[in-house]
Amino acid sequence: MITKIAVKNDNFRRKWTYTNSARDAWSDILLRFKTIRPEGNILLPAYIGWSPNEGSGIFDSVYHSGLKYSFYNLNSHLQIDFEILKQLILADTSQLVLLVHYFGFPDINYNEIVHWLKKNNIYFVEDCAHAWLTDLIGGKCGRAGYYSFYSLHKLLPTVDGGFLVNNKPLNDQKNSNPYFSLSYDLYQIFHKRNENYLYLANVLGEFKGEFTVL
Repeated sequence: MITKIAVKNDNFRRKWTYTNSARDAWSDILLRFKTIRPEGNILLPAYIGWSPNEGSGIFDSVYHSGLKYSFYNLNSHLQIDFEILKQLILADTSQLVLLVHYFGFPDINYNEIVHWLKKNNIYFVEDCAHAWLTDLIGGKCGRAGYYSFYSLHKLLPTVDGGFLVNNKPLNDQKNSNPYFSLSYDLYQIFHKRNENYLYLANVLGEFKGEFTVL
């Protein structure tokens, strides 16, 4: 039954935490991982951005965490060598794997990769610093990993700001962001409402002449 008042208030919930930057969000994730696996390894893509003014948003956090790290292969289009990635992960399934959505574009094999990671219970994080709109509008990334993180100033006219998102929050974990709507996965709610509509349209279609289905 579809009730008027929501009875499952934690469906499609994501915990959004405001940070000063995407770099700070990534550092926070690494700190959480280190408390669980102090000798753990971070598996990074082989292409890491760096500038003389800002350093590296990805690697600086890894370096300062003191955790071990290694790299997986990318081709000239920054696409993941999936077979090599699987080999590296299976050599140590306890490591944290970082997926980077370069310039806002998920990997061409993204769905296949995250399906394999989830099937094998691999701890992975999505760098969506350039892909906030790819997530919120397109729904094409950012929801599969344990965490994802975003940069506001790369997309909005702000000087700083970022978000750390926990995609698997506990029921008692509350949001610390100023945007209530971001407490829920609006893209998934959109699809669920469409599913509900199609289900009802199909059921009501049996009563031809009694109901009008748009």
